[in-house]
Amino acid sequence: MDKYTENILYEICDKLQLQASLYKLAEQRYKTVTDIIQSDDKFKDISLKMYAQGSFRLKTTVKPLNNDEYDLDFVVEIPENIQMTPQQLYNELYRILSHDGVHNEMLEKKSRCVRIVYANDFHMDIMPGQSVGRGTEIIVPDRELKHWYHHSNPIGYAEWFEEQARTHIINELAQYNKVQKNAEPIDDQEVTTRLEPLRRAVQLIKRYRDIYCGENKKEPVRSIVICTLMGHISSSYSDTLTIISDFCRYVNSQINMSQGKPFIVKNPVVEEILTEKWMEKMENYQDFVEMMNALTDDVKELQALRMNVDIIKKLKKMFGENITNEAVKKNAERLSAARKAGTLAVASSGLLNTKAVGAAVKTNTFFGA
Repeated sequence: MDKYTENILYEICDKLQLQASLYKLAEQRYKTVTDIIQSDDKFKDISLKMYAQGSFRLKTTVKPLNNDEYDLDFVVEIPENIQMTPQQLYNELYRILSHDGVHNEMLEKKSRCVRIVYANDFHMDIMPGQSVGRGTEIIVPDRELKHWYHHSNPIGYAEWFEEQARTHIINELAQYNKVQKNAEPIDDQEVTTRLEPLRRAVQLIKRYRDIYCGENKKEPVRSIVICTLMGHISSSYSDTLTIISDFCRYVNSQINMSQGKPFIVKNPVVEEILTEKWMEKMENYQDFVEMMNALTDDVKELQALRMNVDIIKKLKKMFGENITNEAVKKNAERLSAARKAGTLAVASSGLLNTKAVGAAVKTNTFFGA
């Protein structure tokens, strides 16, 4: 793949991702919330668990369109032996946080969660949950908060997602090592490094979905469906665009085999069909198929492009004009800094890199065009 395209995709993801400082801040804040809730008299004899779920746990957060704050999801879990309805737990959470002297003016009531809005940063949605006594599996409420209804397993799902990726990566590296002489053992750092393009691919597909569905007034597929399908693909994990291409190939094969009917995507760690909406409303499935057709075509076109100006134009269409412009600027700044530092090099392939591998590129000492 064109190295320039990969560099820009990396910078786009860097802009989409919750920044390290905000990630750390979110961790600090949810630990503070946990302490506040746990120290209340209502829960002094009850061992609560509070933890992240969804994109924050998977490290695949995507900044919403229109510069809205990040949406971070958490669960407050009570033990299975506690007799408390979802509505009761919800009410207790709201009561505690609305009188703690910190979050009083930051709360919003949502259908199944209590939302804490941290201005200009992110909001934290806290959903009630209850253990069912089987590992990390829990039950969460229905939309009316009347009953513990829906089985879930955010911790188990995140572990599955990462393990699927690690297994594919290890198998790929093992196959590669078979043809190498004096191959070194596969270490954790090598696997971890190759996990990052996978996370970036998920972020980019989610961003593409948001733009495509917004512009075409389509029903967006759930993020967990994208992540689950991604967990099933076999890919070289060598670069982001290759992974997205492999994702398209796998999903399109599922669409073709289903012969016009919605195929089923199941939660791999708990009894749950993730694509119920497709079966309830065929239009939602058609929206997904059309999005996949568009994504597949755009990825093929992007892979074929060689001129930077054409690549930038295509990336703007796929992921947004402003964020692509920011990514292009950031990439140029990195290359300029590397050139000045003497670490910009030309590899044997003729591509520029900033790791000083290859023939060094001389620093410009002139001023002009």
